[in-house]
Amino acid sequence: MMACLLAGFGLAAFAQADVDSPYSLFGVGQLRGKSMNVKLKGMGGAGNAMFGGGMINSANPASYAKIDSLSFLFDAGFYFKSSTFSTSNLSEPSRNASFDYVSMAFGLFPWWKTAIGVQPYSSSGYTMLVDRTVPEVGSTTTRFKGSGGLNQVFWGNGFKIGKHVAVGANVYYVFGNTQSETSLYFPDSSYYIGTRRNLDVMVNSFMFDYGVLFNTQIKDDMTLSAGLTYNQKVNLKGEQTLFVRSIEEDLETEVEYLIDTIAYAISGSKTTMPQGFGLGMALQKNERWTISADFNWMQWSKFARQGVTESLKDSWSVAAGAEFTPRHTSVTGYFTRVAYRFGGFYEHGFVCLPGNDGIEHNINKVGITAGMSLPLPRTLSKVNLAFEVGQYGTREGGLIQERYAKMDVGISVHEMWFMKRKYR
Repeated sequence: MMACLLAGFGLAAFAQADVDSPYSLFGVGQLRGKSMNVKLKGMGGAGNAMFGGGMINSANPASYAKIDSLSFLFDAGFYFKSSTFSTSNLSEPSRNASFDYVSMAFGLFPWWKTAIGVQPYSSSGYTMLVDRTVPEVGSTTTRFKGSGGLNQVFWGNGFKIGKHVAVGANVYYVFGNTQSETSLYFPDSSYYIGTRRNLDVMVNSFMFDYGVLFNTQIKDDMTLSAGLTYNQKVNLKGEQTLFVRSIEEDLETEVEYLIDTIAYAISGSKTTMPQGFGLGMALQKNERWTISADFNWMQWSKFARQGVTESLKDSWSVAAGAEFTPRHTSVTGYFTRVAYRFGGFYEHGFVCLPGNDGIEHNINKVGITAGMSLPLPRTLSKVNLAFEVGQYGTREGGLIQERYAKMDVGISVHEMWFMKRKYR
């Protein structure tokens, strides 16, 4: 498979412009994560059993049912990220900032709440050069380039079933396109002509996930909750364009000469997205403190394009976090009403690559997080901040490691609707 051969040859050099990760070459690109909320990001992303607090938690759609019937919620966020990509002997910095999400939620009936929103689903951005010497041919250079990504618009609904149980579902409309380019050059030979393969895949289809939430009071001021989520296996349909050409190009000047068209075809595309599930537990004491923990699993070994799998591995992750508010009812001390958060996570990734040491290395991600909510005067609305420091990948075997620092900023608007005003 091309991906395994790429890693086996070793990544001789790489560069990026607004790069997400060199590993966005695989699957549908780098996923943006399950938690669409800055509050949860400050707690390591553990959200499968979280609800309340004026929060829209799309990680478990059953949580919508716990939104107050008189509330209207609006949440939006963006992020700044600074990364350093490195191998054992090379290093390259990268910085970018981007919109992250926007969502809103409100009640239709006391037992039925709904939410809508939009968020990037995945993104791809990389440029990599692989040098190799082939017997009787000489030096070859293969360049891999990728860009684009997928976005998602969701509509979610949560329903109360009795006092302790809620269920919910999200419907996602996924759209966007990704471009991948593979070019083969023979820099030391005038007898071989280079080849370039461009594949443009456009997606417009639907995905679904479901959730169940159970909560009970174990003391007068303490609530225990458990959450279960399930991502349905689906086929994302769309259209793909394949364009193969013979070319000549000077890699230093990037001057290109088109020789001939080898193939051009437009056809339907089918990307098989895997199923997955998540479990979570949370313990909350009134508005004072909360602790939560999650486990998530995705069957990426079943991911396929046009019915062909990509040798990805099943992935799993764990996350945990905590939140503490010194005194949320204080009217004199502002910082005693600020919610402080911290957490961490570990992701056992779906990419496993052989390095130049002959050993297969899993491309994993680990990070620690912190955050806070800053109340706005005379309102229930808040400004949420989250900070994350982590690393993705490894430098072992000549592979690439990303070390990054990230800041998320979100605004959470909490308004009360349908309240009858009383006058004396």
